[in-house]
Amino acid sequence: MAAPAPRLLYHLPDATAELERAAADIPLNRDARDVLTRATALASDRGALQAGPVDVLNAILSLRGCSAYEAIRALGVDPQTIAAQADGTPAQAASKEGVVTLPLRQLLVNAHREAQVLGHYQVDSIHLLLALLYSDSPQTSAVLQKAGLTLYDVRQHLQTGARPDVQAAPGVHTSKDKKLRRKPLQSLRGALGISPIFGGLVAITAISGISLWFDVLPAAPWVLTIVFVVSGWVTSLCIHEFGHAVVAYLGGDRSVKASGYLDLNPIRYANLLMSIIFPVVFLVLGGIALPGGAVYIDHSAIRSRSWDTLVSLAGPAGTLLCALLVSVPFLVPGHDDWITSTNVGFWAALSFLGFMEVVAVLLNLLPIPGFDGFGILRPWLPYSMQVLSVRYAQLAMIGLFIVLWNVAPARDAFYSLAFQLTSLVNIDPRLIGYGFQNMRP
Repeated sequence: MAAPAPRLLYHLPDATAELERAAADIPLNRDARDVLTRATALASDRGALQAGPVDVLNAILSLRGCSAYEAIRALGVDPQTIAAQADGTPAQAASKEGVVTLPLRQLLVNAHREAQVLGHYQVDSIHLLLALLYSDSPQTSAVLQKAGLTLYDVRQHLQTGARPDVQAAPGVHTSKDKKLRRKPLQSLRGALGISPIFGGLVAITAISGISLWFDVLPAAPWVLTIVFVVSGWVTSLCIHEFGHAVVAYLGGDRSVKASGYLDLNPIRYANLLMSIIFPVVFLVLGGIALPGGAVYIDHSAIRSRSWDTLVSLAGPAGTLLCALLVSVPFLVPGHDDWITSTNVGFWAALSFLGFMEVVAVLLNLLPIPGFDGFGILRPWLPYSMQVLSVRYAQLAMIGLFIVLWNVAPARDAFYSLAFQLTSLVNIDPRLIGYGFQNMRP
């Protein structure tokens, strides 16, 4: 009599694997997955490699609290009555004999079709119940219909909460229906990565920083200063663009993963010239933190205007994080005592890098076409204004830099604000100036 136990242990992994294969491309919520996991266990108990419709029905009837179970009760049907009607019927006999008239994959496809017709983004256990009422699953549909359940009644209850004998009020939707209509967040599992190139940038920044600390090249401090600031700056650009990409991915744009934007690799950027080369040249020549425009976002795939705003905000947030990380040593009490004639070059370079990060945050938040500040507002503007902003974005950016370069009052006001912000994190303006000087041969 102990023989069935080894059979259960043997079949359970296989049944679970079959479930994963059957549901590979179907979005299941936790409620549906709990039912299917229970159905898989029931199938394993009888030695089957895959759960069938009867297993799914029995799983629903045994899981008090799942949506399908509660829907059955709300429609005036006792789940135990269904279980009693199923006991001893051809459906139950087929289940015990391991006969599956409808593959699990087809059952899930039917449930997914129900979800799509109802405007739902995920398959819930109620959609599984609806699929069990399909005519191509006679084992379960006959039992459920005999108990008094119909496709129409279950659909109406899911959407409006009304009983079969009550007329549903127009425009009324249940909380379950509203929840299923909300587009779920994309899973980040398997989507994120760290490219060797990004790891190399971090390593170069660390090595050049250590070399500056120990004054390895006292005759040419500009060499290590440029390497440290540029590598640190490009690292922050990667984090800035990664911020845009990861929020876009969570918001519904899967194309950023296919484009390679989620592994912090600057070579993947759509416009390497505008994203890396020009910002570095401007940084070295003029001390201007030119923001890059690297990742292409499919805004039509983003779930809402609020998420579209968050996508634009995420880039400056990444740059702000870099600025805060750079400022950490300056916030340590007594850090001035650490500065010596040997390592002052490091502190100067770090101060200048921190200042550039703050400048980049300020530039990016300007509400001017081409900058993230305008991108934050863009989803809420009339479509005609959005089109014009794209058309004239480059001109707006060029115009801004011409103003900052040639109009002294505007330049002084902008950089004065940047110096005030860096002073809040104890970065000495004299060290910033010294770092800027060391950027020159």
